[in-house]
Order: sequence, then C-alpha cells, then structure tokens
Amino acid sequence: LGLFLGGAVAAAAQEACLRPIPPEEIEPPRDDPEFRAFLNQEYQTYLLGMQDYLNCLGREHDSARKETSEVMSRWVLWFGDDAVIRQRQSTSSPE
Repeated sequence: LGLFLGGAVAAAAQEACLRPIPPEEIEPPRDDPEFRAFLNQEYQTYLLGMQDYLNCLGREHDSARKETSEVMSRWVLWFGDDAVIRQRQSTSSPE
C-alpha cells in the first residue's frame, strides 16, 4: 500500500505543460490600427505562453532526472548485481 500511495503522490505532483496555440499567420494591415494592435497582442500572448511552456518543460525535465536517479539508486541498493538493464526483446520480425 505504501508503494502504491507513493506512486500516486508522485503522479499528482507532476505538472501539466500545455503548449500554447500559435497566432494565425495573418499579415497585419497598416490601415487598421485596431486589428493590428489585436494581432500584436496575440503574438505577445503566444510568446509569453511559450516562455511559460518552456520553463515548465525544464522543471519537468529536472523532476524526471531526479526521480530516475532516486529510483536507480534504490534499485541498485536493493538488488545489487541483479540490477541490470537487459536489452528488450523485439516483438516485430526484421524485414
């Protein structure tokens, strides 16, 4: 039960990194300042969102590396010489 709860807590701690939708590829008109300002704001919003997204991915990367290191250390501690990653068996036939 402790291992199950530990996994559930770890899964709940993960962050959802949501990639923003890029702005439409519409060339801003020079004769419509209101629409031009709207498009400009769309680009600003997207780029700020991408900055947040990339920062989120960085945090997720760091978290995944830390978790992998902790699990690997525990594996080696508990299983010693049996803690060996073997090559996976291919389920598809070579062509």
